[in-house]
Amino acid sequence: MKKFSPVLVTGASGFVGSHLAESLARQKVRVKMLVRKTSKIPFPLKHGMELCYGDVTDIGSVRGAMRGVKAVYHAAGILRGSDFNHFKNVNAEGTRNVCRAAEELKNIKRFVYISSLSAAGPSEMNSSINETVRCRPVSFYGQTKLMGEEITMSYRKKFPVTVLRPAAVYGPRETDIFAYFKMVRQGFVLIPGDGKQPVSFVHVSDLVEAILKAGSSPRAVGQVYFVSDGKSYRFEEFAAFIGKALNKTYLTIKVPMGIVKIVALLGDLAALISGKPTMVNQDKIKEAQVPGWVCSNEKIQKQLGFKPRFEIQRGIENTIQFYLSAGWLKPYLWREK
Repeated sequence: MKKFSPVLVTGASGFVGSHLAESLARQKVRVKMLVRKTSKIPFPLKHGMELCYGDVTDIGSVRGAMRGVKAVYHAAGILRGSDFNHFKNVNAEGTRNVCRAAEELKNIKRFVYISSLSAAGPSEMNSSINETVRCRPVSFYGQTKLMGEEITMSYRKKFPVTVLRPAAVYGPRETDIFAYFKMVRQGFVLIPGDGKQPVSFVHVSDLVEAILKAGSSPRAVGQVYFVSDGKSYRFEEFAAFIGKALNKTYLTIKVPMGIVKIVALLGDLAALISGKPTMVNQDKIKEAQVPGWVCSNEKIQKQLGFKPRFEIQRGIENTIQFYLSAGWLKPYLWREK
């Protein structure tokens, strides 16, 4: 499998993008990283790394960052936004800018777009979805990530493209699922609805491995892949793995969906006042009301030889080690009886 260098990583200051950039640098690949000037880089810069200041919504800065690269890993995007247009501007039109700049360069050997399971839409309660299903996203995030996929695929005759749809990604530096780690630490876990919704997960290190395989394997060209650890869990089970790792007992509280909707409405009002989108909002809870979010990883295993290294308990323990060392979780709670 050929390694291309230099490469461009968009969203390199984010959760997935930062791990990807570090992994590429460890493999002696020259990495150009498109980041905002206000972004905090969550790792020390290494030899061969270059910061390119800009934003995917500004095609001029994208063009500047794109100069000289041979491969593009497009990880930039937003999980929360004030309205549909906010999501569309970054997740869809931002992707269009990156693709346009790649086309103009005329030397791109590989383009990997990191999408989301949300772009495909939900699964049924006792089944998983694969890459053959018709996409039916339910949230603004999912709808605009699907738009990003469609834009990417529209350029497949211009340069080789691959789309990855990760399941729920957890691991060091993750900030949203981290809420469950904090709740377990505090002694109570809030579960929306009846808690029966199954979800697929993938550890960020495994996702990065999948991205690297997609960026180097000839078989990946023109393909779409789901990425997960191959299993599914309810968030109540996920919290139990955290409790086991921390040796911490806690109370589980299932919050009726009616109350969740009220909290989401208040979240939208708070966002309107502050100008900052909240984690719980009316668009986001659309994803909490479907039967499940479970995907098959059979295709990427068969075609690219992807094998997840982190089963859920090991992955959670690895994540907790980071949260402790970074001070996100207080050390005195470690191994609490």
